[in-house]
Amino acid sequence: MALNSMDVVSSLNKSTIRSLRLRLGWSQADLARRLKCTSAQVKSWEHGTETPTSHYLNEMFLLVKQADTCSHEIHACPLAENMCDRHALGQIEFSQIKEEIE
Repeated sequence: MALNSMDVVSSLNKSTIRSLRLRLGWSQADLARRLKCTSAQVKSWEHGTETPTSHYLNEMFLLVKQADTCSHEIHACPLAENMCDRHALGQIEFSQIKEEIE
């Protein structure tokens, strides 16, 4: 069952915010730049001393969605490259590797 946007937004807490940031490979300053806030705010969210406003929670929700999309692409890329190598193909269709991804 897929989570709706309210479930994802409400699940953003100090550990999930830090986890998202690390998943993206970003520093606290990187996340702050993306959210247009200060690194001190990000640090306080990750330590649980402050709670992000709904604006920042919604922005982080979008980052979660982007990270989910990218993770599928990152996972599929090596599979596609291996199939190209095995079959000496220059390009393949997604449907050819779909079963291996799932």
